[in-house]
Amino acid sequence: MSPRSVTLLSALLAASSVSAAPAALQKRVDYVTAVIDGQTVSWENNWFGAPAPTAAPTAIPSSVAASASSAAANNGGGEWLTASWNGAVFSWQVNAPTAAPAASSAAPAPAQPTSAAAPQPSQAGNTDPSCKDVHIFLSKGWNEPYPGRQGKLAGAICYGLDSCDYEDILYYNAEGSDYCTAVSEGDKNGIDQMTAYANKCPASKLVLTGYSQGANIAGDILGGADICAGPNPGLDPSTSPGNKINAALIFGDNRHVADQSYNVLNGSSVSSNDPRSPDSLARMNKFAGVLRSYCDQADPVCAAAGPGPFTVDNHLNYFDRYTDDAAGWVKYMLGY
Repeated sequence: MSPRSVTLLSALLAASSVSAAPAALQKRVDYVTAVIDGQTVSWENNWFGAPAPTAAPTAIPSSVAASASSAAANNGGGEWLTASWNGAVFSWQVNAPTAAPAASSAAPAPAQPTSAAAPQPSQAGNTDPSCKDVHIFLSKGWNEPYPGRQGKLAGAICYGLDSCDYEDILYYNAEGSDYCTAVSEGDKNGIDQMTAYANKCPASKLVLTGYSQGANIAGDILGGADICAGPNPGLDPSTSPGNKINAALIFGDNRHVADQSYNVLNGSSVSSNDPRSPDSLARMNKFAGVLRSYCDQADPVCAAAGPGPFTVDNHLNYFDRYTDDAAGWVKYMLGY
């Protein structure tokens, strides 16, 4: 990393309120009650993220409740139920007769808005109870507290998923820290953390996301280190944990390279002042099918080699502007 670019990145971010931590990702509980086939069914809907935009109704009128599907569609003896609420169709599977559960019984799985059967969990190969179907790795930006601005994105990805959580890639990058020392630490810890989780939870789907300096780290995890030394050849997409990555996102990357197939937004055709080296880029491009790189043409970091004009806000507000878009793409890549 050239001294000029490190100084520019630090100066730009130091001028902003990068230390303000977003709301922490929290586990929430909603209780949903419906009337199906004349009987009342209640369940506990557990999810991660911000408060629900609207409260669930106390009951779904029996006139809009649909009957259970045929026994032939059952999976492992579970009964599939479908109901309609506010014009949306919900399907879920239960393993007991359609009736109000006893107070001591476990709640059925939460309803999933879909026009077809809800995706089935992928934990058949996981034996550790701490494993989640979806596990997100966050690589924070310069001088951010954990989880940084990407906490909002993690909440949006996990919203509505029955089994999802996140983990911070650990590295020290506070103001005054050496840029490449921090990146090298993040590279190593990120690969070690992802490898450990994939070994513990081989059936889980992994998501990798990085912002600003953390985007440099996420790119190194995929393509290997170059400017900030190593040794780090990057992950292999054909072996674990590389083959467990279902989606990877980088935002405001100070190693951004123009005209890559996974580039999105109007900064796709411009590069940063320190674009990734050809060898590292070639290795990172092996993940092109599961990768997105967000760059705004007015971002003075990822689009620094472009014509501008630049505004610092366009480097800082990716998650205010594109969280829903990014989370929707991730869920599509995950099969939800």
